[in-house]
Order: sequence, then C-alpha cells, then structure tokens
Amino acid sequence: MEFVEMFDNKRKALGKVTERYNYVEGEYSQGAHVWITNSKGELLIQKRTPTKKLYPNLWSITSGGTDTGETTLETAFREVKEELGITLKPEELELMMSYKRNHDFVDVYLAKKDINLEDIVMQEEEVAEVKWVKPEELEELIKENQTPKSLEMYFGFLRELIG
Repeated sequence: MEFVEMFDNKRKALGKVTERYNYVEGEYSQGAHVWITNSKGELLIQKRTPTKKLYPNLWSITSGGTDTGETTLETAFREVKEELGITLKPEELELMMSYKRNHDFVDVYLAKKDINLEDIVMQEEEVAEVKWVKPEELEELIKENQTPKSLEMYFGFLRELIG
C-alpha cells in the first residue's frame, strides 16, 4: 500500500495521509510529469506496459505520484531514475507549469539532456519501450489516441514554452 499526503484546493497541506487513489472530494495529492528533450529538439517518450492499471500500452512521458514527505521535484528525480535508470542533475530540471486535476496537483518539469537510448534501463513493470520523437510525431500519436488525455491537454502549451 502506498500512502500520500493530502492538500486542499489551494494546495495547503491538510496534515492528513491517505492511501493512494482513495481520495475524498475536495482533497488532492501531488504528482510530477517530466518531459525530456535533447539538443535536436526531440522528446523522449515511453510506452507504458500492457499490465499498467492506468493507460496501458499508451505512449507517455515519465510521471508519478508524490510520496508522503516528498516534494514534486524529488518525485521528478525519483521517477526518472526508477523508470529509465537516468540520474538527472538539479540544473537539468526546470519547472514549466502546474495544474490541478480532479484529485491531484501536477507539476510539469522539463529536462534538457542528450541521452543515448542504449543507456536507458527500463523499469519492466512500468515501461515497455522508449524512443525519441519530434514534436510533430508526438502530435500524431495524440491525434491517434495513443497517449493519455493529459498529454493532449497541455502539450500545445508546453510546446510553445520549449520552442
């Protein structure tokens, strides 16, 4: 069982911990999404395994829920390390945006790093495949419903920020 810290609708800590996904109306957890881009302007995406409860077999980016006592920045570092075997440095990560969904706040980070695909160690329970794509290729995957809806929701805005 995983437990997470809960926040109110203004992101003020409630001093309450609950089981992940066992949310009460008006309470929110936190999470992080990490977009990784290289010097060619490509985006690193990963295909979720068919056994994932949420969004199986869809192309996505590295993401995860914040554990109790953890910041979303710490979550971003942890998730990239767990899912891809990559250690990012603090200067390689930049907070790009934050948004609130039904039951969580999500901080979206951008990492600029040239990564050789052969150096990636995929977490077998989470990641089935990784690849670099041009933004236009990701837009095609979004149009073909091969990504979670959250990517479609903010990709256009993020694309403007990353150029």
